Amino acid sequence: MKVELVFESARCLIELDESCEVVERLKEKIPFESTVNTWGEEIYFSTPVNVQKMENPREVVEIGDVGYWPPGRALCLFFGKTPISDDRIRPASTVNVIGRIIEGLEDLKRVKDGEKVTVRSASS
Repeated sequence: MKVELVFESARCLIELDESCEVVERLKEKIPFESTVNTWGEEIYFSTPVNVQKMENPREVVEIGDVGYWPPGRALCLFFGKTPISDDRIRPASTVNVIGRIIEGLEDLKRVKDGEKVTVRSASS
């Protein structure tokens, strides 16, 4: 499933793994809006979905990974190092990796804390 994220200063396209429960729940809620938080080179924002089950838990992620962080009910976009990264990219705590950023990765560096984001289905 492809999803477009439209920020005030950028946009990106992500591809989500439809076999994940959280993605199934997100499909039911799209479109929705949220407010961006940044943490180093990570963007995260709350979603209207609450799934505590970890289907693909990771303590280390790759550039371009899209994670779901259960404590914040948040989607997380990893485009570089976080404040606790060493030679690997480390989220604040374990995330459920549910997809990849497939377009607009570099543009995410322009997104600022507090921006609005619209999450909507992307036409294939």
